[in-house]
Amino acid sequence: MVFNRFTIQVAVRLLLIAVTMFAAIWSFFQTEIIMSPLGFGLLTIAQMVMLFYYINRTRDELLVFFKSFDNRDFNKVYNEFAWGQSKDELKVAFNNVLRTFKKLTLEREEQYQYLQMVNEHVSVGLISFKADGRVDLMNSAAQDLLGVPALGKIDQLANHDEGTWDKLKALKAGDSMVLSPNASKSKLAVVSRSFKLAEEDYTLISLQDISAELEEREMDAWQKLIRVLTHEIMNSVTPVVSLTTAIKMIMQDDEGRLKADQFEKDDLEDVFKSIVAIEKRGRGLLGFVQAYRDYTKPPVPEISRVNLFSLIHDTVQISKSELGSVKLNLLPHLLEDAFVQADEKLISQVLINLIKNAAEAMEGQPDAQIDITTEQEGGNTYIQVADNGPGIPDEIINEIFVPFFTTKKQGNGIGLSLSKQIMKAHKGDITLSTDSQGTVFSLKF
Repeated sequence: MVFNRFTIQVAVRLLLIAVTMFAAIWSFFQTEIIMSPLGFGLLTIAQMVMLFYYINRTRDELLVFFKSFDNRDFNKVYNEFAWGQSKDELKVAFNNVLRTFKKLTLEREEQYQYLQMVNEHVSVGLISFKADGRVDLMNSAAQDLLGVPALGKIDQLANHDEGTWDKLKALKAGDSMVLSPNASKSKLAVVSRSFKLAEEDYTLISLQDISAELEEREMDAWQKLIRVLTHEIMNSVTPVVSLTTAIKMIMQDDEGRLKADQFEKDDLEDVFKSIVAIEKRGRGLLGFVQAYRDYTKPPVPEISRVNLFSLIHDTVQISKSELGSVKLNLLPHLLEDAFVQADEKLISQVLINLIKNAAEAMEGQPDAQIDITTEQEGGNTYIQVADNGPGIPDEIINEIFVPFFTTKKQGNGIGLSLSKQIMKAHKGDITLSTDSQGTVFSLKF
């Protein structure tokens, strides 16, 4: 509508110019009055000047209008009335656009202030900086957690805590870590993310104090460990005390003095059997303590490039002789060209333990089978050991990775906990899913 009005104005002016030019030519040839063609000629020139002025004025108004966007100045108001009577539709449109952008700018500013307020009140520390290190955002939580003032550039952190800066500098986008700043005794969970905004590369680091959670988990782990240790020690000490009491009763008379005369044969046999039982329980307790000592000194992996297919194939060959009637399957889609950085011997030890546990859980089951497969997803590589056994009961599923917890008559209960330690040493993990149809252990690299 606005441009229709402009087109009509220009068209009318061009038509008038054409008419006056025609009149000037006609009067020059058809009349003898010299003033007629001269007057029409001057009128034509005047109309051309007015057309130029009209177009140039509109151009200037458009230029001013667009410059207001460059300057972010949306407060300008155009007079919408032309010649004091009718509205100028172009200026009406200018005012409407400026009002809309002014409203959007105010809404954006309100949203920015809202986000600023949220950032300042959340307990999670946030630091956002550009590729050149200039810090765009550092909320008060980040300052408190790191014990530093607001930073202009992220590398200024080295002036306050060089160790923390070295760790953050080495942190890649998408990675996470736990660090302890020098300015506090807190444990911080740190996550790094990268993103692009307005063609600029940014890095966003989040910091969360997990000290309380770690302390709670540590206390829970200690309670579980103490419960298991107490159970095992009581199981060994109780019969030893009972047997020593029985021996004492055999070797003392009614008055509590050592019998001086010859012991009866049955008494000697009872004493001997008691001593043998005490020795057996003592050796069991000694073995338990030895296992505890071994568990507190986990092996350090010797990392090398390992082909998973060869590793699994060799481990299966070793394990088959101990499986009895349990069928062990390598599924067809087992990856043949997958390599991981790992200690081959330690990972083989983990696999042997999982296979052995699965076989023992299905002992006596006629259709017992174990399936092993691998897959790659999201930059991670997985080995899965699945069985079709009865599954793990809900009441013990949270206990199976606890050191020395076991439901077996024979066993020290460190197999799965040691396996988890080995996977953690590889910067991976071991997880499980279970139901009445079976159990799946997954090793993540």
